[in-house]
Amino acid sequence: MKRCLLSMSIISIFLLTGCWDHSELNQNAIVTGIAVDKGEEHKYKLSIESTSATELNPKTAQGLAPAIVYSIEGDTIGEITHKFNVAISTHLVFSHMRLLVIGEEIAREGILSFMDYFDRDREIRDDFNIIVARDTDAVDFLRVVNDYQKVSSLKIFPQMDNMLKDWGGTPGMKLNDFIRTYSSQGQVPVLAAMKISGDKEMGGSMDNIKTTSPAAIAKIDSLAIFKYGKLQGYLDLHDTRILLWIQNKLERTSLTIPYEDQKFFGLRVIHTQTKINARQVNGRPQIDIFVRSESTLDGSDKGIKATKVNAFEDFEERTNRYLEKEFNQLIEKMQKEYVADIFGLGEIFRDQDYKHFKQYGEDWDAGFKDAKINVHVNMEIKRSGFRNNSYNVK
Repeated sequence: MKRCLLSMSIISIFLLTGCWDHSELNQNAIVTGIAVDKGEEHKYKLSIESTSATELNPKTAQGLAPAIVYSIEGDTIGEITHKFNVAISTHLVFSHMRLLVIGEEIAREGILSFMDYFDRDREIRDDFNIIVARDTDAVDFLRVVNDYQKVSSLKIFPQMDNMLKDWGGTPGMKLNDFIRTYSSQGQVPVLAAMKISGDKEMGGSMDNIKTTSPAAIAKIDSLAIFKYGKLQGYLDLHDTRILLWIQNKLERTSLTIPYEDQKFFGLRVIHTQTKINARQVNGRPQIDIFVRSESTLDGSDKGIKATKVNAFEDFEERTNRYLEKEFNQLIEKMQKEYVADIFGLGEIFRDQDYKHFKQYGEDWDAGFKDAKINVHVNMEIKRSGFRNNSYNVK
């Protein structure tokens, strides 16, 4: 027995070899953002944003640049990511990446060839946000410093997530979501698009965070539509909210509803649920979208009486008509102008009526273009807040 224990102890010593692949902290650099642009001499120009730990810590910050942005060109993303040591002394760690920015020019040519790398690499996680850069190079977004989060990618990441939760202005598309949607036969992927408002050159200076009015700021602008892996066009920011509503992904939002004589009232949507029925009717796909939402009165212009008899019923009727018009305009645009099912209605049609869906094969575009889509909105206003009527109602 003693010999057995002694033998096991000796064997254990050989197994406990320590951290054979250890790496010191000062030998690594955390990459939080990547930008992909069209190269001048090669296919791609890849830019990385590497953070400075001392500048992100309030106790050790000295007012220096919070990150370094460096670019290299090449023909494959994989080669470029392992080539940055031509200028950078540390080992780059990509596991904490928070943002991928895609240049508009390269997006129109096609992004599948380099998205494949991000999907394959085992070190890169799939929880980073993806945006399209409008009217500027993708790398410019990594250079804009901010007050709340000095590093650009660390500012944009929560900005997009909070915009999704509070208003519904981003599609919430992560890497796996994009790959899954692209591989689907009944849906076309979309990504958030952003612009830099102001002077992008000044935005890269530390002076940008030393003023109450920054010279440049990254703003969520619109929704980018991808078909066959290529950028096809953009939709208005408000259309993103309609998209999420149809997909039953909208958490909360705020609405401004026209009343009369240039007067408006506002609603805060606090709960919403969407159900979709899809089937073949008379040789044509028919899709019924039922939207049921609950809201509170968020404000009203002078002269709008919320205490009059049937006031809430009037508000609800106006809201339902307004939203149904907004829904139908977006659906009609996608059917006629882009012929792109960004809503995923084809996936629902496949699940609910596969017998007729399979007749379209891989050409759901034809079915989506011909589909009869009906929208039914039922908005309920639960309360008016602490005040009933607006000020100075006579």
